[in-house]
Amino acid sequence: MRPVTISLDQTTWELAQKKSNFSDWVRNKLRSERNSGVDMVGIRSQRIERMQEVLPITTAELLYHLERRSEAEITALVSILQGSLPQQ
Repeated sequence: MRPVTISLDQTTWELAQKKSNFSDWVRNKLRSERNSGVDMVGIRSQRIERMQEVLPITTAELLYHLERRSEAEITALVSILQGSLPQQ
């Protein structure tokens, strides 16, 4: 593994000086970003799978039809969907 160098401006250098272990902090932030991205991909996949189980058309077909609707029609459809959801 090669060491990586980053450049800081005066402001970010001053902020970095306040960290007890700046390198560790950067590594943790990078891991956190990676992990949150993985979680979002998994969540999206689960939602798509659920939609495909429930809908009589594929998500691609649904998007195809939505893209051809006006902004007013989409707003109305979203309102209908939100109104039919159980209150939590």
